[in-house]
Amino acid sequence: MIQIDKNDAQVGTVAETNSISPRVVISVRGLSKSFEGVSVLRDLDADIRKGEIVSIIGPSGAGKSTFLRCLNLLETPDSGTILIDGEDAEKMDVRYLRRKMGMVFQQFNLFPHLSALENIMLAPKTLLNESYEDVRAYALDLLEKVGLAGKAWAFPSELSGGQQQRVAIARALAMHPEIMLFDEPTSALDPTMVNEVLGVIRSLADESGMTMAIVTHEMRFAREVSDRIFYMDQGIVYEEGPADQIFDRPRRDRTRAFIRRVDTIRYDLDKDFDYYGFDAKIDDFAMKHLVEQDRRELLVQLVEELFDNFFFLKVEELTFTLGVTEKKDVELRFAYGGPELNPLVSDDAASLFAKNIIVKNCTEIEFSIIDGKNVLEFTLPAKKL
Repeated sequence: MIQIDKNDAQVGTVAETNSISPRVVISVRGLSKSFEGVSVLRDLDADIRKGEIVSIIGPSGAGKSTFLRCLNLLETPDSGTILIDGEDAEKMDVRYLRRKMGMVFQQFNLFPHLSALENIMLAPKTLLNESYEDVRAYALDLLEKVGLAGKAWAFPSELSGGQQQRVAIARALAMHPEIMLFDEPTSALDPTMVNEVLGVIRSLADESGMTMAIVTHEMRFAREVSDRIFYMDQGIVYEEGPADQIFDRPRRDRTRAFIRRVDTIRYDLDKDFDYYGFDAKIDDFAMKHLVEQDRRELLVQLVEELFDNFFFLKVEELTFTLGVTEKKDVELRFAYGGPELNPLVSDDAASLFAKNIIVKNCTEIEFSIIDGKNVLEFTLPAKKL
C-alpha cells in the first residue's frame, strides 16, 4: 500500500493565494470516513471559495464521491469539521443545508410517474412554499436553459438518459442553491449523451457565477471548466492547483501518472455480466481514442481470456478500469477482494495462464494490495512507429 505523508501531500494549497481570493464558502479540516473498517477519507483538508468551480479527479476508490456526499451530510463523517459559510454543517438543519447545496447524482432518480416539469416543480412547491405560478414559470425557464423546453410534459421513460440528467440538473437548480455538487453526472450515460450534459454544466458555469464542486472522469471538460483541480488519491487531496498547472505541470509522481491518461472507464463486474455488451463497450472506448483495430481486437481477446481462465475461476467479482494515455498506451487495472491472489507468483494452472498472457502482450506489470484489495495493473503498449 502506498503511504502518503499528509504534510507533503497537498501541493499548491489554498493558503498560497487566500489573500487575493474570494471568501471561502466550504472549509474542510481533518475529514475522515470509513466503511466496514476500510478507510476511505483520511484526515482530508480542502477549501472551496465563493464562485469557484472545482473539479475533483483521481482514480477509482480515491474517495471522491464520499467526499462530496459528506459535504451535504448524505454520509456522516467519522471525524473532522465541515464549515459552510462559517457554520458547522453537522449543526445545521439538514433541510436548510441541502437547499443551500444542490446535488446531481450519477443516477437521475426522477419520479417516473411525474412529467419533467412536475419533477422540477415538486420540491420548491412543497418545501419553499412558493406560489404555483412562480414555481411553474421558473421550472419552464430552467427547462429552456437545459435545452428541453419542448419536453415539459414528457415522462422520464420518454426521455433519453442525457435528457433525464438535464432534467435532474434543472430540478436541483429549482431550489435556488448557492452551491452545486455534481457526482460524476455523466458516468451512467452512453458516450453519445455525455456531451449534451457537459454542455449544460459548462453553460451553467459560464453564466451563473455559482460555486461548484464536480467529481468527473472527463478530463478535457475538467480542464476547460475549472478554476482549480483537486487530485484525490488514497483518501486525501494529494495535489491541488489551477487547471493548467495540474494538467500541464503536475508536481507529484502519482498526479503525473494519472494525468497522462486521456480517459478511463470503470466497470464493476460479477460472473453474470454480459460478455457481448462488455466487449462492445471496450472496443468502442478504444476506438474513440484512436487505438488501431488490431490492438483493439487484442485488447478484447486479452480481457476475455483473463476473465474466462483466471479471474472468474478465482474471485466472485471485481472492478475493472480501462484507460488510454496520450501516447495511446492502453492501461488495464483489476481490483478484487479476498485473500492475497497474485497470478504473477502463483503456480497453479489458472495463474500461470494469466501470467503468460500478460507477460507475452503487456508491459509495466505490477501487483499490489491497496485497502485490503488485490490490484493487478499492466499496460498494452502503443505500437512504435
